[in-house]
Amino acid sequence: MSRIPPACTNGSDANYWQQGPAPSEHSLERGYADHLERSKRGSESNEDFFEGKREWSKIKDEVLANYMKPYLAKVNKRGQSILLIDGYAGPGVFEDGSHGSPLIMCEKAEEWAKGNYHAIFINNERKYYDKLSREIQRKGWSKVAEARLGDTQRVLPEIFKTLKDQTVFLYLDPFGPTGCNFDLLAPFLNRNPSYSTEILLTMNMPGVHRLAARHVDEAGRVDEEKIRNYRLMLTRTFGGDYWQDILRQDAETAERDIQLIEAYQKKLTHYFPYTRSCPVRSGTGKRIKYFIVFASRHRAALVLLNDIMVNAYFAGMHQADLAGGLWEEMDWREMRSISGLDHIILDTITKHPRQTRNFIWLRIVEQHFMRYLKSEYIATVKQLVQNRKLAYTSKTKWLNDDSILYLYHS
Repeated sequence: MSRIPPACTNGSDANYWQQGPAPSEHSLERGYADHLERSKRGSESNEDFFEGKREWSKIKDEVLANYMKPYLAKVNKRGQSILLIDGYAGPGVFEDGSHGSPLIMCEKAEEWAKGNYHAIFINNERKYYDKLSREIQRKGWSKVAEARLGDTQRVLPEIFKTLKDQTVFLYLDPFGPTGCNFDLLAPFLNRNPSYSTEILLTMNMPGVHRLAARHVDEAGRVDEEKIRNYRLMLTRTFGGDYWQDILRQDAETAERDIQLIEAYQKKLTHYFPYTRSCPVRSGTGKRIKYFIVFASRHRAALVLLNDIMVNAYFAGMHQADLAGGLWEEMDWREMRSISGLDHIILDTITKHPRQTRNFIWLRIVEQHFMRYLKSEYIATVKQLVQNRKLAYTSKTKWLNDDSILYLYHS
């Protein structure tokens, strides 16, 4: 049984909007907030969100928590102080007691970078700011972590101006898509590459479609100021108007979502070469709720997040699909298909002969992100050696990551 996520992914400014003075970014944000509240009445609200984690919401926290450990352990060796920023922090703890991103980040930092980090958590609502401030104090983190009250669109640029040589990890998980405007990311993307900077963000796809308002084209309402403003917000979010042709295609929603996030990733790679994403759904085959997107200058991030995202995604889908059923207790890894991996390995080694096992794995991850786990790759390489399709040389005589792989010749 295979449940490969069909949305695992590997422009110019719009002249369309030049119809009089463009509204300010802040006024657009307020307009979208009003729109979001109206469109979500009767469904989940910001209040409902913090009552307890949904199963699909746990996926992004799993990714964050499991990446923090190796990330912090590695960057802590650089010598520079570490700055952790959560642009949309929330109260830090859900009503059911489960931990939100601020607590996840600080707990991992206390374990892997104690004494060498500072954390800033931004909230624009007083009640979440107050609750998080109390939680930071209760945990004894007041000297290393701070809650800030204000609009992320204004506070984050102020933080950037204070940066020196710190290692920076920026996490953005807004309630809607407009919290990740490209102009907000740009200073971090353009930061001096001698300083370590990484970005992890979420992109809310239903919110993207609401702003795109594709249905109004057919109704002849494209000239309405409100529609123009919403679409301008998308152009600012994605850093160009390339989203228009993609979302206006006559294609399935999931297909358009995938194409859009791939185009967005391509734009990010102009700054950070290792950029990929993980889809998040409420169940297999369900609509994509959001993508978790990462951007890094380091290939190690790509390799680590491949396995982290595979584990989080498939474990989440297993729980969503089979909870309460006969197969709930079965390990999801036993239900995966790795069909085709042997051929991919042989093809990759043909293109890159006499390279290390580790090098070949990197090339496979680059081309097939979130398709396989490293443990599956290692087991398949071993099987290919046993079947005399591959051979290797090694200084230790044992097959390991430094072993040189080549096609077997009888």
